[in-house]
This record gives sequence, C-alpha cells and structure tokens, in this order.
Amino acid sequence: MWLRRDRSTFDELDGGAEPYAQDEQPAEAEAPETGPDTEPGVVPEGATGPRPARAPGERRRAERRRRALRVAKRRRLTLWCTLLVLASVVTAAVQVIPWWAVAPSVVLLGSYLAILRVSVQIDAEQRRAAAQARAERARRARRRAAELEARRPVAEIIDLAAHRDEIFDQYAETPRRAVGD
Repeated sequence: MWLRRDRSTFDELDGGAEPYAQDEQPAEAEAPETGPDTEPGVVPEGATGPRPARAPGERRRAERRRRALRVAKRRRLTLWCTLLVLASVVTAAVQVIPWWAVAPSVVLLGSYLAILRVSVQIDAEQRRAAAQARAERARRARRRAAELEARRPVAEIIDLAAHRDEIFDQYAETPRRAVGD
C-alpha cells in the first residue's frame, strides 16, 4: 500500500465528476451529434453524450471516494518529503554531505506544505459553494412547492348540517302520480 504507484493522470479523481447538476445540463450536451452518414441511435466514436444520471447517494459516495483518494495522495507525498528531509539531515549530521545540501529538501517540503495549505483552502471553498448550491436548490424546490400549493384549486365546502331538515328514506312509498304528470 505504501509503495502503490500514483497515476500520472487524475482519472480516479475526476473520472465520475459531473460538471453540472442533473437539472442544469448545458444544451449542447443533451444529445450527441449525428451526421447524415450515421445511423439513428448509434453514437459515433469520440462523441461524448450526457452521462447517465446517478442517484444522490451514489454521487455522494463517489465524491467521498475521490476526496479520500486526494487526501491519501497528499499524505503519501508529505510523508516522502518528510523522509527526504530526515534522510538529508541524517546524512549531513554524519558528514556524508555538506550541511548546505539539506536546503533543497527543506525548500521542497516547505513549498509542498504551502501548496497543500492553498489546496485545503480551495477545497473548503468548493465544499462551501456546493453546500450553498444545495441549500439554494432546496429553497427553490420549497418555493416551487409552495407556489404549486397556492395554485391548486380550493374546493367549495358545503355545510351538510343545514340541509338535513328532511330525512330521505329510500324505502318509503312515493305518492302515486297520474300518467302524464
């Protein structure tokens, strides 16, 4: 696990990322382009159509997995930079290398820690923006539901107690009437 090779591309980080929410797909991503020489229903090679819709729970699990992979990669790189500094300090202490040869590894660790600090701030901003977007979508959904409830027709309520002065008996004999009445 410690010696696992990191991928040179960030496929595992953004492999399932959807740049737009399901209801906010751009118009050009709705359907792949088909030309006159392509059959209907067949997607040409290289065409990127819309991704299949994911369930909200699946999307959250995928996002947690991507975040865990990012954090693990950052921890491994921090560990290796720290080990490099430690090794250069030890070799300088036993006078295998001059004391000033420790500087490159210290600069490397310092610059990596600075980059980590910035990336943590960016991650926090993205999480905050995502939470605000979710809250805005929920607020819009509540407002839409309230508008639909307000538009729903109100039924007329009839007071049946006022019309109960005469009781209807279906088995009572009706008065006989003459033909043609």
